[in-house]
Amino acid sequence: DEYRNATNEAVKKAVDKVAKESVSELKADSPRRTGAYSKGWAAKVQPQSNKWAYKKVVYNKDRYRITHLLEKPHKLRNGLKSRAQPHIAPVEQKAVENLTKYIKEGV
Repeated sequence: DEYRNATNEAVKKAVDKVAKESVSELKADSPRRTGAYSKGWAAKVQPQSNKWAYKKVVYNKDRYRITHLLEKPHKLRNGLKSRAQPHIAPVEQKAVENLTKYIKEGV
């Protein structure tokens, strides 16, 4: 029980830390025209049915409709393709690496 509780605490701390880092990186690296898109990044706890599971979701609370349009190229009205501005995928990859590192350190 002690090991399970210690591991669960380490995982919660790691998830919180990675979510906070991801939000700050996305706010810094997001494309800016007016700044509203980059200010909208946030993280929230995702409710789980399993009491030992802990999950946080990083999302854009204000401009969630355009995240996929900025991340990947798409066809415009005039027939041309938009330029891709990948800013979510690099942060996601870094978050996965950091999460495993922080969990190993905590346990």
